[in-house]
Parts: sequence; structure tokens; C-alpha cells
Amino acid sequence: MTAGVGAGAGGGGDGTGTGSTADGDAPAAGPATDVKASLLERALQLAAVGRVKAAYPLVTEALRPDPGDSHTLQVLGHCYQREGRWSDMITVLDIAARRTPDNPQLQRNRSLALRHLGRIPEALAAAELARTLDPDDARNELARAEALLRGRGTRKVLAALAATRRARELDPASVWAHVAEGRVQRRMAEFGRARAAYLEALRLAPDDVSALYGLASLDSDRGRAVRASPAMAGVLQTVPDDPAAIRAGTVNAGRAIWLLTDLGCVVLLLVAFLVGMSQEAIASRPVAAAVGVLVALAGAAAVFALLRWRFRRLSAPTRALVRANRYRFSFVTAPLRLAAILLGMLLFTVGPYPPVAVVVVGTTALVVPLLTLIVRWRSRAAVEVGLLVRRAWFRLHRLRSGSRPD
Repeated sequence: MTAGVGAGAGGGGDGTGTGSTADGDAPAAGPATDVKASLLERALQLAAVGRVKAAYPLVTEALRPDPGDSHTLQVLGHCYQREGRWSDMITVLDIAARRTPDNPQLQRNRSLALRHLGRIPEALAAAELARTLDPDDARNELARAEALLRGRGTRKVLAALAATRRARELDPASVWAHVAEGRVQRRMAEFGRARAAYLEALRLAPDDVSALYGLASLDSDRGRAVRASPAMAGVLQTVPDDPAAIRAGTVNAGRAIWLLTDLGCVVLLLVAFLVGMSQEAIASRPVAAAVGVLVALAGAAAVFALLRWRFRRLSAPTRALVRANRYRFSFVTAPLRLAAILLGMLLFTVGPYPPVAVVVVGTTALVVPLLTLIVRWRSRAAVEVGLLVRRAWFRLHRLRSGSRPD
């Protein structure tokens, strides 16, 4: 299922219609009336459960009577696809296409392989041919949408949107159609509509990994890692051994920790301001120091309790990933900012006239976390402005093209 998570990340996932958004079409084995059909049926069953290596000898045996048999080569191509061997897949499918060029399923799978190889114009041509051969199959519209989305240009993205909507009209229960539309809407920076598409896909198939990943990555990439935690947990529970899922979950866990500690830093910096104000208002140096220490420690305890509560609200897989990566630099630096702010506050409680070295260390301990907050949120604001411009651009072009409003 790596393909499912990878597809969600890259916007190039593929599916077979209802209930699937990650895998290409598996050719039917046909009625088991002879040895060949039995071999192919068994091979497809093995491939479906991940035992692709065991399927290859059966397909090889089925190819002996006719090495150029289109149907058997499609089964072989499907086995290659299950292992991500896209070059081998397109090679056998091209051979099969010489005998049966008018097979829309074959052309659709050729488009899948060509997309993964980066041969986008050829992938689009294969998808267009599949659509021409069978214009009423939603899967052909979606293969075309995926190929269009891999290309560049506003018109191609708008054409991909039209294709996903046509697919929804042809097959309202297609999970792939909603996931594909979610990716197109995300490309157009229409995040609310993208989220709605992913949620509709999950309503149809609650455990669909591509829909779960699409929703999780949408929220995570937009700075909402805590909100993304439940959907990412769904991905990790559906494909717990998938390296791509683990990587994506780890990235989101790191973002969640930074987001939570951002909140803690803001609260502690406000407490530091209160410490400074309290010391200015108290004439006695020992009393001012004692009050400063008490306020600093009380603020730190409150922040610790708040972050512990928020951390427990994260999904169990996210918490497990945080614990597993707690010594990584990108993880440990986030909470260290809280320790730095607390250290800075305590150093300033020594009195209104501390030694210069203490002032320098305390100021540094306070300023560095503040700078991380400024850099993180200013860059987030710049990204949001860019996304707003992109959204306006696509909306303008939709109006000029006469597209119907959503």
C-alpha cells in the first residue's frame, strides 16, 4: 500500500473506482475453465495479498503457450505494478497493446505506469485513448484527470477538475473520484472544498488510506498538525508497516510538537513580561527576586500542565512517534525553547542590577525562542498570502472560462 500513501503525497494516486484509490486495475482472470485461467486467477489472488513473488511463476507458466497473449501480459503488468516496477510494467503493457490496442483498461493502466515514470504527455495520450474507447467509464475520466494534474498550466488543472466532476456524475460512489477531486482542489488552493472531498471519500470508505492521507497531509501542510493527528493515525493503523506512512506520520508528529511548544513559548514569554513588571514594582531586591522565581515557576508549571493535556489529546500513533523520535534534533529543539525561556526568567530574578554576563545569557535565552516564533509565523503568513493569490488566480480563470460555480 505504499502507492496509496505516496499517491496522496504527490498528487498522483490511482485507483479502480469504488473502494480503491491507490492501485491500478487488476484484469479479471476469467472463468476457471482451463489450466491457464486457473493459473492467472491464482496469480491475481496472490498479488492481492502481497505475495507477488509467488505469483510470477504462475504467470510465466500461463505465458508458455502464447508469450504475446494480451490478457496474460496484463496480469504480469499488474504484478509488476504491485511492486512498483513501473518500467517493467509499461514494457509488458506496450507488448499487450500491440495485440489489443482498443482495450480501455489496458490503456488506463499504461497511463498509470507512464505517470509514475514521468512520461506525462504519453500518460495523457493513453488516458485520452481509454476515454475515447469507453467514454462512460468513470475510471477513464479519472485516469485523464490524474495525468492532467501531473502537467503544468492553469488550463490543465481546470480540465482535471472537470474530469473529476464528470467521473462523479458517472459513478457517484467512486472513492477515487472524491480523492482525485480533493487533490485538484488542493492544487487550486481551495482547501475547504478539498477537505470536503476527502471527507466524502471517507464517508464512502472510512478506511481508505489515500483519503485518510489526503486529509492528514492537507491539514499538516497548512500548519494544523494537531488537527491532522486523527487522520494520520488512521493511515498508520491501516498500513502500519508502510515506510512512507511512517515517514509522513513522523513529519506530522514533529510539526505537532513544534506547534504545541509554540503555544507554550507564547505563554512563558508573557510570564517573563510579568516577572519583569513585578520586579520593577517591588523596591526590595530579595523580595523582587523571590516573587520573580515564584511567578516563573508557577508559569512553567501551568505551561507543563497545559502541554501535557494537549499532548494526551493527540492520537496514540502520533504520541508513539514522538516518543520514538524524542532524541532527534528536530524533535528535541522544540521543547528546549521552553527550557531556555524559563532559564532566562530565572536569571533575571537575581535583581535589577545583575552582572553583565548574567544579563547576556538571560537575554539570549529569551530572545532565541522569540526569534523562532517570529520566523515560523512570518513564513507561515507569507505562505498563506501566496496560497491566497493562487486561489484568486484559479477563480478568475474559472470565471473567464464560464465554469459553473461550486
